[in-house]
Amino acid sequence: MAQQEIRIEPNTFGNLTVPRRTGLLGLSMGHSLALVPIILIVIMLAVRGWIMASLIVAGATILGAALLLVTRKNGRSIYGRLMLRFAHRQRVKANKHLYLAGPAGFTPDGQTRLPGLMAKSQLSEFADSYGQPFGLIRLSSRGHHNYSVVLECYPNGDSLVDQADVDSQVAHWAAWLTQRGLDEGIRGASVTIESSQDSGLHLKKLLADSFTEDAPDFAKQVMARIAETDNSDAPQLVARISVTFDGRRIDGKAGDRGMEEMAEEIGNKLPGIVSGLANTGAGSVRPCTAQEIIDFTRIAYDPTTATAVEEKQAEEGTGLRWEDAGPSFALDAFDFYRHDRAVSKSWTMYEGPRGAFTSNALARVTAPSEGALRKRVTLLYRPIPADQTTTVVENEQKDAMFSGSQQRVSVRARQRLAAAQKTAQEEALGSGLTRFGMIVTISVRDPEELRRFDRTVPGMVSHAKLRVREAIGNQAVTFQAGLPLGMVLPDHMMIPDEIRTWF
Repeated sequence: MAQQEIRIEPNTFGNLTVPRRTGLLGLSMGHSLALVPIILIVIMLAVRGWIMASLIVAGATILGAALLLVTRKNGRSIYGRLMLRFAHRQRVKANKHLYLAGPAGFTPDGQTRLPGLMAKSQLSEFADSYGQPFGLIRLSSRGHHNYSVVLECYPNGDSLVDQADVDSQVAHWAAWLTQRGLDEGIRGASVTIESSQDSGLHLKKLLADSFTEDAPDFAKQVMARIAETDNSDAPQLVARISVTFDGRRIDGKAGDRGMEEMAEEIGNKLPGIVSGLANTGAGSVRPCTAQEIIDFTRIAYDPTTATAVEEKQAEEGTGLRWEDAGPSFALDAFDFYRHDRAVSKSWTMYEGPRGAFTSNALARVTAPSEGALRKRVTLLYRPIPADQTTTVVENEQKDAMFSGSQQRVSVRARQRLAAAQKTAQEEALGSGLTRFGMIVTISVRDPEELRRFDRTVPGMVSHAKLRVREAIGNQAVTFQAGLPLGMVLPDHMMIPDEIRTWF
């Protein structure tokens, strides 16, 4: 009897859309509305008999609109690229691209605080309802008062895991994200996979803790050989999840609920959030203490201190404070970020997968990269509250139908309408909606080493059908947003989401 091979194909995922407002002739709704007063001006000039003036205005408008469509590169038009360069030059003239801290720096108290948006952040430590200590980060900006906790995970990976179990983990992760949209007061979440070269201290400590005097001589020799030969150049992977809560007052008035009240509320919710990750593949999950948050933040800004920090952690602890976690020197260049004794570059996702992808689509980009001091891949999530999902889905359906009516034959428009209808069906059955993005950050010793990653990083996400671009003009902010500190970038922007979706 002939044997038959049974192959189980992995499930595919997709149906990802970007909420937006479509205008006329391929323009956004905001740009289309901006053309209305110009068209009225052209009509008024023509009525008055100023034909030449009306033709000049109409020609300039058509040329400007054409440049907006045909000069797009990596999702940016020529106007967007010029504005980024202009804004960066203004920062350079005002010396706002340079950060000097410490006793000889510009900080009033002589501390090396975190720069930029995290400069006013506060870090405290509390205990949850089970008595487990956790660090709590408070950050206020533009009327938002956010509180973030960091969870450290120890995932086992998907090696030797059945495909059915992998699909189950994906489903549980989707359910965990959906629950964050159902919970009141959740502003966002992030998952950070950080890779680096292992210093060997963890292995030495593990071997030292396992050593006994009455062990056989052969076992002692094997352990000694392992400590000598296998203690360096091995990749080290760390996974952290941050969850950010809204600390604004419940009665709708302006103001903050305060650290103590938020710590009590978050402490009661935290065990449930951690237990919800049980079947997602995250492995053992525990909240990070305030000291652990300080230590990994300090290493991020100066990766060369990783070994010294690990040595102190193995002894009595580092003793660092939140005011010591930032760099003493930082330079926000146009296309890279220099901080202390390292140079970093960040890439951001500007286009999500158009087709189907599998559960291991990000395996290549999250794998360690040779030659990098540190590599961080951060997935940013913003669950849409349950009371807003229906409105978002209905608006997407209407906009997809309007977009499809702009052309006689448009395969992409039909696909968008089909995706919007499927999303509406799933949302009616209880599924949640989540906005997401991705940041890839590479830290090296010398800027010349970044040239190789300029070519390789975009290719790392090709399997996931993602597109990433350099965070030009925003390297310092993007570097900070890629850290597992719970920063929700839209809360720091001058233009709210409701307006930016029109452009």
